[in-house]
Amino acid sequence: MLYKVNSKLVISTSRKPTQITRRFAQFLKHYFNASYINRGKSSFKKIVNQAINDENELLLIITETKGNPSSINIYDLEKDSENPRSNVYITVSLPKDNNKINTDSSSIVFINKARKLDDLFTNYEIFKSDEKIKSNCIVIEDYEDEMFKASFIDKKGLDTNFKVYIKGFKLED
Repeated sequence: MLYKVNSKLVISTSRKPTQITRRFAQFLKHYFNASYINRGKSSFKKIVNQAINDENELLLIITETKGNPSSINIYDLEKDSENPRSNVYITVSLPKDNNKINTDSSSIVFINKARKLDDLFTNYEIFKSDEKIKSNCIVIEDYEDEMFKASFIDKKGLDTNFKVYIKGFKLED
């Protein structure tokens, strides 16, 4: 299934993120052409208020365990800014080099080849295309042992070498 993300997005982290988490957050910021709020000592409520004042629709909070990104909490700021719409449990693989991110992020398409993750996309627009999508997309596929791999493809059709391994997810009611 193909899903399109059209939301205005803001990204932040848990407090005192490691360099790996900050680098991952910055990658997502550039890939989605999103806003980034440096967490510092700011409270969660302050981050939410700033995101709402900037007219964003979704807030992603990247949390970490033992110094590595471990989950992405997705908040729908228009419906419920206090409880995440979903929590996605992850590990990430970052390239050694700082690659330039080339996307036309006005239209990022998720290509979900892992049927077990269809529920994760219930709130996103299903996208139909007559042509094969080869750029500006995130390809999600089965990986191993109930884990899924997300690969980020840029506007030239090149893999950015940033990988997110999805270990599971939880949807809020």
